Amino acid sequence: MESKVATQEKTTFREVYVFDMEILQNIFIQNMREKAEDKMLFGVPFLLSEKSNVINAFASLILDENNEIGFKIYDAGSLTNSDKAKFNAYIQNFLTKKRSGNFNNVAQLKQSTEHFIHYLNF
Repeated sequence: MESKVATQEKTTFREVYVFDMEILQNIFIQNMREKAEDKMLFGVPFLLSEKSNVINAFASLILDENNEIGFKIYDAGSLTNSDKAKFNAYIQNFLTKKRSGNFNNVAQLKQSTEHFIHYLNF
């Protein structure tokens, strides 16, 4: 009798590192094709999702339309609904623990985003 081995791909979450930026830019551009001129929407990436060692989404700190700090998830297209829910829960938990400036100070986040976009040289 043959046995089949089922391998389940595990999704992991981690903080963003500088060497991730090229992949994150590509995911952002893929999500923003029609509005790619608004680079401020890229924000400051802080967490990402990986499946089988491939980055499939990231979360970025942004200022919303009310000038309040929020986050947006940019998906490479392979994030399942279950993975989205898990990533969102992970982000919410992560944000409750962060007390540094970008997570709590609107002016600092705006300045950090401007510097970051300039650094990336979109």
